[in-house]
Amino acid sequence: MDKEARDVSSCIATAARALGLYADNVSDYVDDPDRTNCLVRRYARFGDSPIVDRFVYENPRPDWVVLVEETIIKAVDFLRGTPERSGVLVINSQRDPEYLLKFLPGEMKAKLAKFVVVDAVGLAEQRGGSPWMFVRNLSELAFDRMSTEGAEERLAIGLGIAAPLIGALVAATGVLPLDAVAGVVADRDAMMRGAAHHAVVEFAAVAQGAGKPETTQATAPAAAPHAAR
Repeated sequence: MDKEARDVSSCIATAARALGLYADNVSDYVDDPDRTNCLVRRYARFGDSPIVDRFVYENPRPDWVVLVEETIIKAVDFLRGTPERSGVLVINSQRDPEYLLKFLPGEMKAKLAKFVVVDAVGLAEQRGGSPWMFVRNLSELAFDRMSTEGAEERLAIGLGIAAPLIGALVAATGVLPLDAVAGVVADRDAMMRGAAHHAVVEFAAVAQGAGKPETTQATAPAAAPHAAR
């Protein structure tokens, strides 16, 4: 799952740079420098202003969070530092959004603006008998085998479950043009399937005192031929 998480952050940062934004893409070496059987975080940052803390290997205030595997929802406080009703959480799962939300404590739900669920496994192009991970052999990941920072990728960026996750994220947030991001994703078709088929729980109504959050089945608009700006 390290490869898939890396692809999500890499594609977002690459697309942002292509649009003329300042962008950075880093790995988290704070939790476990060896990354052995532990939770691994990948970060992409972009904006209109230069990034001054380029050598900070974590983001204490994430705006968007993508969970490559659904059980991570029970693992840690991945919304730490996120302001209330501002975060977007995307999770790879076939389960009902309301069921998954049961695993989030109230203080984490209070930070969400949108909760997005996409069946990335079902929407992705896979290899082998089990439709889970595109990567089957660690030697495929990079020339140094372990895909450490700076190693050259053997496989294209944006394959497997990463593609639908990217599509759902870009469509739900609406910040980056869909077609511009698709241009840097290896499996464009799978990304577009993720953009078109995902469920969104909106928490804006809760913030305005309008009651329970609303769940919608989102359909992304068709990508323009040239969306770069």
